[in-house]
Amino acid sequence: MKQLVFKKKSVLEWEEKPNLGIQSQNQAIVEPLAIARCDLDLPIIHGKTLFRAPFPIGHEFVGQIKSISDDLIHSFPVGTKVVVPFQISCGICPSCSNFHTNSCESVPYTSAFGMPPGAGHFGGALSEEILIPNADHMLHALQPNLNLVGLASLSDNIAEVWKLAGQFLERRKDAKILVVGGEAASIGLYTALFIHQTKKGEIFYADTNKKRIDLANKLGIPVLEFENFPKPNLKFDLICDASASKEGWEFATRSMGKNAILSSASIFWTNKLEIPYLEMYNQGAEIFLGRVESKHSILSILPYIESGVFTPEKIVTQTAKFEDAKEAWMEESIKLVITR
Repeated sequence: MKQLVFKKKSVLEWEEKPNLGIQSQNQAIVEPLAIARCDLDLPIIHGKTLFRAPFPIGHEFVGQIKSISDDLIHSFPVGTKVVVPFQISCGICPSCSNFHTNSCESVPYTSAFGMPPGAGHFGGALSEEILIPNADHMLHALQPNLNLVGLASLSDNIAEVWKLAGQFLERRKDAKILVVGGEAASIGLYTALFIHQTKKGEIFYADTNKKRIDLANKLGIPVLEFENFPKPNLKFDLICDASASKEGWEFATRSMGKNAILSSASIFWTNKLEIPYLEMYNQGAEIFLGRVESKHSILSILPYIESGVFTPEKIVTQTAKFEDAKEAWMEESIKLVITR
């Protein structure tokens, strides 16, 4: 089979690997049909993270079952369209049982498709097929009428919507909400679109990038357009940071009103990042950081997509065929999806 591998800084190469086969019970082989580029993938490839080559890439995908172990054939027949969490988990260890499947104890910590440390063993989604362990837990069947291109990011960047906003919206009725856009480009826009379409708060999308601002405007999302993030003059109940920049982080933290919640999808590759501690303390701030819980967030956000309330396909700005993935993966765009 063919798979795309991150070989060294700014270099991708196709490699030929042996075809996969079912090795034991509770396994499936899935053919990826729509593979999305995560907001983190380009920084990884360009050497801006702590991840080091080589490893097979791609961790956001939906596909169809190509083959499955005989114990699951009645639950997931061949041809079933599925979404797969990008984080490897078993569903039964203490962490999984406590809804922390991002910290499954049956595999090395933070194991995932398409990223170290899991990619060397579990592979990446930019492949002709991918072996799914713990398939009864990892697989989730999709309604056949759903837009697979629109769902390609469901396992990560769309799932981040629940982490950043969805889980808080029932707690903060009629909240005034700020989404700070930036390098986590699609995450910020997915989040703003979800809040706008579900009408669960008064949403403002703030950014300094013209292309992202134009897309938000096109989708009817109220925007705050800046050349550079200024000192804030508005206060919000929920602030969702997707900036991944020091300037965006400072804008987000300074935009917190009384008893506000700050959630962040930004990854800063340092332990030295300032916050306005005294201001947050006096206002009763609540801060939510950390890696997404892919499995839980998929199950939480998917009903909004199935009902047609949330339409994440509107954030997809570029598509390319599987055979062109090597070149397309390196091109700048808000949300790229590779199709087969």
